[in-house]
Amino acid sequence: MQDCPIGFHSADRARPPRLSRQVSQRPWRLVLAGLAAACLLMGCAAPPRVPPAAPGPPPRPRLTPQETTLEQAMRDFYGSPYRSGGASPTGVDCSGLVLAVFQRVGLALPRTAAQQFETGEPVPLEGLRFGDVVFFNRLCQTKKADPYLAGIFNPLAAQEICHNGIYLGDGRFLHASVRGVQVASLHADLWRRSYMGARRFLLPGRLSSP
Repeated sequence: MQDCPIGFHSADRARPPRLSRQVSQRPWRLVLAGLAAACLLMGCAAPPRVPPAAPGPPPRPRLTPQETTLEQAMRDFYGSPYRSGGASPTGVDCSGLVLAVFQRVGLALPRTAAQQFETGEPVPLEGLRFGDVVFFNRLCQTKKADPYLAGIFNPLAAQEICHNGIYLGDGRFLHASVRGVQVASLHADLWRRSYMGARRFLLPGRLSSP
């Protein structure tokens, strides 16, 4: 029988050699180092920055007592049919709508849109607020594709006030069209091209005829 070397018994042949603690931890360190390198390559070292949310629309200013009364009066006319010369919820035209609504606030305005344009306080487009009256020239009665031609062949149409409505806010206004009382947008091409200005009638202390 062959002798075994000194210090190495036969029972030790099936026993795996012991590794030092430093050597046994080395594979885990290599794995962690590999994961860190992969994260850097994939751009996951830091979470992406989320852009700030866009600010919402500014809050609507609190209505004055006059404006509250005006708003309630306009509700009675929503959807009313168009009638030339009319000034009631059963039938109304553009200036008749303005006339009737402001009468309920205690203001006596002239009858026609042209006459109403000559009264009140002028307001710039960027300064419009609820209750202002917006005015348009006769080009608003042309078809969408015809305002430029109408202005060339009939220059007086661009100077004649023939339509108006009550501003609601956010570029919208209430007016009496041939389809009845409805809401329109000042940003629409037809109204943007024919816009002539605005007047403010809801002034402190003004509760009588102009």
